[in-house]
Amino acid sequence: MRRTVRSINQLPGPLLWGFVLMLFCQLLFHHFSQAQHEAGYQPLTNPLRASTYRGISMGSDQLLGYLLAIRLQLHDNQMGRHFSYRRIDYERLVDWLEQITEINPRSEYPMLLASRVYSQTHDKARLRLILGFIERTFDHDPQLHWRRLTEASLLAKHRLGDLKLALRIAEKLALQPASVVMPHWARDIHFLLLADMNEFESAIAMIQALIQSGSISDPDEKRFLESKLLDFQQKLFESQQSGKN
Repeated sequence: MRRTVRSINQLPGPLLWGFVLMLFCQLLFHHFSQAQHEAGYQPLTNPLRASTYRGISMGSDQLLGYLLAIRLQLHDNQMGRHFSYRRIDYERLVDWLEQITEINPRSEYPMLLASRVYSQTHDKARLRLILGFIERTFDHDPQLHWRRLTEASLLAKHRLGDLKLALRIAEKLALQPASVVMPHWARDIHFLLLADMNEFESAIAMIQALIQSGSISDPDEKRFLESKLLDFQQKLFESQQSGKN
C-alpha cells in the first residue's frame, strides 16, 4: 500500500502554529540555559606565593603541591559542568603553575599539565604564555624537563606555525651539556628544523660536527645521521642548481 506524503501547507493551522511555538520555546530555553551556565562560572583566583604555601604545608610540600595541581586541573569542572578553557585567564593560570612548581621543584606534574592539557587552547597568545612557562621551568632543571621542551618545540612549529621559535627552543636542547642525559632524537630536532627552514648548510655542518666528535656511539643513530647528511647535501645541491637556472 503506497503512502502519500502530505505537504506542510496541508497541516491544520493550530498544529502548525503549535509546532512553531514549541520550537521557539525550545530555542528560548537553550538560550537562557546557556546564559545561566556561563554565569555560573567562577574565575580562577590569584594564587598565594610559594613561600606562603610552604608555611601552610608544615613540611608536606610535595603533598600540598600535588593537591594544588589537582585543584587547578579540576578548575574547568564546576558544579558538575565542564567549562571551556577559553574562560580561563592564562596569565593567572601560568602564575599558578609557577607557584606550584616552586613548591615542589622535583615534580613534573605542572609541566605535564602545561604541555599536554593547557596547550590545547586555540588562542595563539595563550599558547605562547604556556610555551614561555615551559622554557623558564626547563632552564631550572633541564634533566627533569627535557621531554616537555621537545613538546614545546613541536607545539611552536605545528600549532603556532612559528618555525623561528621552534628552532630557538630546539637549539636550547641541542646545546645542553653531555651531563644532561637525553636521547639523541631530542637533540636532533634542531637540525631537522634547520632543514625545514631550508638552512641546509647549517644542518649539514651540525651533523658533520656530531659525527666527527666521536660522541655518537649508537650505530642506529650514526646511520640516521649519515642518511640525513646525504639527504641534506642532495637538497642543498638541488637548491643551488635551481638558483643558477
